[in-house]
Amino acid sequence: MKEFLYCFSILTIFCVGTTSCYNDLNLNLPEPDDKIVIDGWIDYGQFAKVLLTSNSAYFSTIDSASIRALVLTRAKVILTDGEKSEILILRKNENYFPPFIFEGNEIIGDTGKTYTLTAEYGGKSAWACTTIPPAVKLDTVYFKLESESDSLGTIYVEFRDPPGVKNYYRILTMRIGKDLRYYSTMIMAMDDALFSGQKFGFSLSRGPDSFLSSAGNEYFKLGDSVSIKFCTIDKTQYDFWKSFQNEVLNVSNPFASSLSTINSPVQGDGLGIWGGYGVSYYTLKIK
Repeated sequence: MKEFLYCFSILTIFCVGTTSCYNDLNLNLPEPDDKIVIDGWIDYGQFAKVLLTSNSAYFSTIDSASIRALVLTRAKVILTDGEKSEILILRKNENYFPPFIFEGNEIIGDTGKTYTLTAEYGGKSAWACTTIPPAVKLDTVYFKLESESDSLGTIYVEFRDPPGVKNYYRILTMRIGKDLRYYSTMIMAMDDALFSGQKFGFSLSRGPDSFLSSAGNEYFKLGDSVSIKFCTIDKTQYDFWKSFQNEVLNVSNPFASSLSTINSPVQGDGLGIWGGYGVSYYTLKIK
């Protein structure tokens, strides 16, 4: 994974006359401090899952071999829930790339508890805490064709936001038989600032398989069977995903950058996200 701080500069060179001119730009950037990068979550009623890598320099090469080399397969990952603890087990899982993931087999996600994850590697340690909010159910789920298409469209959902409390949401989808796992929709997280205690509806667009590439189709299509994972999250997760989304949007625009860091909850020698999900699942067969 790249460092979460993205910096951009724009160099404009004006050449006058018929002679072409340019200057070589040599950047002598310092190597980043070694960090443990955490991408972990624990769903209600499920065991924890954690992808663990090291960071890399901003201008380092990105290919399958270099990404595989970042996986911390010899790390120690510890999960506690305030009552008991366990050491997560590294397993091979081809649904992810690199195909290695740390998984729990004792502590199951539940509301009302605080889950602390600690990762140790090479004399360094990173940790973060999360909670699992109560799940919220969707009231309506249906497919809506685009006006200029006979097969492509978006999924429309409606739900009622619980009154009296501040709520935060995250939605993921998986096309059954096509996607290897759940992927975030284009809107990575939202809060109830505009619809607190009210019924609210909106369209879901597919997010890319990887934000390292802009390739992909944001629509669902006739014939798809889609599993929708509707999640409640805490504010710490919301702040992370909103800031991450802003950076994803900025890096696709060469004239924009927030010059800000991702709001990562991971402390110590680490970066990334560790979050708890209150989840409701729905399956929509698009006909």
